[in-house]
Amino acid sequence: MRLSRNLITVTGICLLGGLLSWRVLVVGLADYYAADQTPAAAASTLRWRPDAPEALRRRRQAFAQSAPAVAGPLLQASVWANPTNPRPYLALARVWAGAGRVPEAIALVEVADTLAPMSPPALAESAWFWFERGRPERGLERWSALLRNSPTSAGELYPRLLRLADMAAARPLFLPLLRQPPDWWEAFFVYAAAHAPRPETVTFLYEGRNRGGALPSAAEQRAYLNRLWKDSRWSEAYLAWLGGLDADAQRGLGQVYDGGFDLPITGVGFDWRIAKARGVTVETIDTYGSRGQALHLVFDGRGERFQHVSQPLYLEPGRYQLQGRVRTDGLSSRQGLIWAVRCQRPDAEPLGASESFSGKDDWQLFSFEFQVPQADCPLQWLRLEQDQSPGTVGEALGGGIWFDDLVISRRG
Repeated sequence: MRLSRNLITVTGICLLGGLLSWRVLVVGLADYYAADQTPAAAASTLRWRPDAPEALRRRRQAFAQSAPAVAGPLLQASVWANPTNPRPYLALARVWAGAGRVPEAIALVEVADTLAPMSPPALAESAWFWFERGRPERGLERWSALLRNSPTSAGELYPRLLRLADMAAARPLFLPLLRQPPDWWEAFFVYAAAHAPRPETVTFLYEGRNRGGALPSAAEQRAYLNRLWKDSRWSEAYLAWLGGLDADAQRGLGQVYDGGFDLPITGVGFDWRIAKARGVTVETIDTYGSRGQALHLVFDGRGERFQHVSQPLYLEPGRYQLQGRVRTDGLSSRQGLIWAVRCQRPDAEPLGASESFSGKDDWQLFSFEFQVPQADCPLQWLRLEQDQSPGTVGEALGGGIWFDDLVISRRG
């Protein structure tokens, strides 16, 4: 009797071990075939494991075009096999929507959106579903979440977002994003400012943004001003630049901005522009006889022709005088430095220019007058440059020079 019981126990253990070994073999073979991404491998996976969710989904994709009636049941089986995977819901929703079962398809996508609020593949599929169903506001929500969770998707989504923003009828869709800009918004705006077909689109995105009373960021304002500059929209550029100045920066306002060189130079808008040049050091520092800081240039005698300090001006037509102070510090050249004002292009014929500065001397005043014409001169440039008057000889500058207290005043 005891022998019979032992035999039954051993037999049971062997049967259980055999069943477990068979299950391990089945799962192993299913996983082996599942690692292959081909439709044939998906079919082999399902032969060994009929409820394998990913294989069911891939098998559906193989049937979706040629046999949608087969794809639907396969996807339903995939959903039952793993109810927490959002991808089968989204795939089944497409099948059902194509078959006219739109309400049921919408319900499936809403389930998928709940299951996978941060999954990039699910977010991308969900967005396309909502756009195809005429619900672009839901599609934009999905794209926004996708950009938050997968920043690398910007290369694909920014052009699509911009095409949408460029459609006047679609702009109300952007109002929620403008009211509460997501963390990817500034990078998108910089892209839009550079690539938008129409400047009105950029203006809409810039002026519509809620900043909570704060000024535009440096990157945002630079991108906007660069676009307005490219489109020669000088009035809008000047107003946008003024609107981005904080209280300290506003102290420099005048017909010449920061003519005393006391503020940090940004190179943005109507501030000073200092380009890099070989053979010269340009700085703004304190010195004796200045009221705060002054512009200081030191040349080593080996540089290129100098024309690298400038500022755009936005003056109305009329007659003006520019006045300033200069101190030469051994500037040796028969071709000294001058200040010149031109229309619109820094290389146009001067409207007026100062005397040529060279040699060594203490602080002294200088001035010159110029006329802004009524037509074809909406923007002007003030530039410090090497004198190119007839009779001057082209040679590198050596020594130093200081400038301070530049002011432009109306003369009538």
